[in-house]
Amino acid sequence: MKRLDAIATIGEYKDAKTGEMKKRYLKCGMVRIDDEGNISFKMDAAPVGNYWDGWFNAKEPFDGEKPARQSNTPTRRGNSSFEDDAPF
Repeated sequence: MKRLDAIATIGEYKDAKTGEMKKRYLKCGMVRIDDEGNISFKMDAAPVGNYWDGWFNAKEPFDGEKPARQSNTPTRRGNSSFEDDAPF
């Protein structure tokens, strides 16, 4: 039996280092192909929004190794100064 990840493209973002546009992906489930060629699809998440075109891609499972972060500083979204305002 072969197992594949079901992946959907759900958006794009601009790479901070290179400035190029890259795609954002979501693992939505898995695809199994048995020895007789039967295909089964199990969906764990449903992508929604204007960007998703309704297609899933079947890819070999991700091995779990992600590239190391370049910095230990957490990334922030927006200009929040929440940490500076905390009373503790």
